[in-house]
Amino acid sequence: MRLAVIFHRNPDSPLSRIDIIRLRALTTGFYEKGIETDIIAPLEKETLLFGGTVRAKPLGALEGGRYDIVKTCYHPSIRYALAIDVPVVARIVRVVDEKLPERDEGGRAELLECQELIAEKAAHLVLNNRENELRWRERYGEMLPVTLIPTGCPPELPPPGKSPYPPDEKVILFAGSICAPRMAELLNEAADLLPGGTAIHFVGENKSAMYGGGMAIPLSHKITCHGEVPEERLWDYLAFAHGGLALAAGPWPFDNDISKIISYLRGGLPVISEERIVNNRLVLSACYGFVFRYGSAGDLVEKALSLIKEPPRERRNEVMRMMAAEHGWDRRVEAYCALFERLLSERRRPDQSCLLLHIISTRASRLV
Repeated sequence: MRLAVIFHRNPDSPLSRIDIIRLRALTTGFYEKGIETDIIAPLEKETLLFGGTVRAKPLGALEGGRYDIVKTCYHPSIRYALAIDVPVVARIVRVVDEKLPERDEGGRAELLECQELIAEKAAHLVLNNRENELRWRERYGEMLPVTLIPTGCPPELPPPGKSPYPPDEKVILFAGSICAPRMAELLNEAADLLPGGTAIHFVGENKSAMYGGGMAIPLSHKITCHGEVPEERLWDYLAFAHGGLALAAGPWPFDNDISKIISYLRGGLPVISEERIVNNRLVLSACYGFVFRYGSAGDLVEKALSLIKEPPRERRNEVMRMMAAEHGWDRRVEAYCALFERLLSERRRPDQSCLLLHIISTRASRLV
């Protein structure tokens, strides 16, 4: 099988953002499964990525029909796949409409156009959760089969290093992007309410201007900002913190997949998570953290201090093993491989395509 994975920007970037981490995990996983995998991106020349395992090629490599199947990564990727005459598996994070999510207002027209192209061109759609599948069905109907394959986590973690935090400080960690103004505002309010000896640390990038449509919300001086860090170092930030903080981008669950929760749990870090986040079900089923009231910095702080006072240490190893076994990147790779094989089988047997399309649509995999 020859697979092209279309990425929307230069993939030769540091392994500090979830889009690059996900790209590496999946493409190297496909390679290990014996699938000839190329990343296709807006590049000037071919390069080797991820230790020389995967080739990244310019967009022109899509011409000539050398691939058996194509996977896209985000909304804009579908534009590069329109002339391809092989099955296209499109993957998007969230489904937008004319009003929601509010934070996507600046890019709404393009996202809606890309969704129309996906509905017309794709052979299959991959989403993270049931909430977005229901939104897709309501808007575009039942014709396009959907499979749910969320973000994963490493089956194996690097050896532990040193604590990146001041000695004797109780640390509440917020890892990942601040992708809505309300997130920055809530972090600032919580930082002001925390007692001495307890502090919020931030690892990631403040993107509140990108998604908020205005000026970036600066973070309080009481919040320690570490910037973006490579993935191998991130696990030390998780291992030595006392709680991992997850904030909603807005009031709508479909817009709050918040994949950082998967990383928190995999790293053994108990979670303080806001209401209306889809992945709260993982926190609650693992009995490894608290859910605080939507928009309440006071309840956030109360739950965080309770977690620090009585940490669920006896659950740590079990939760880490469960996440590796059930949500590891290898499980996500297996789900994609099974999907690719079904689509190629359908292509080889066009007389049975309608029946197979119905089966895939009604029995779509749901790895949640």
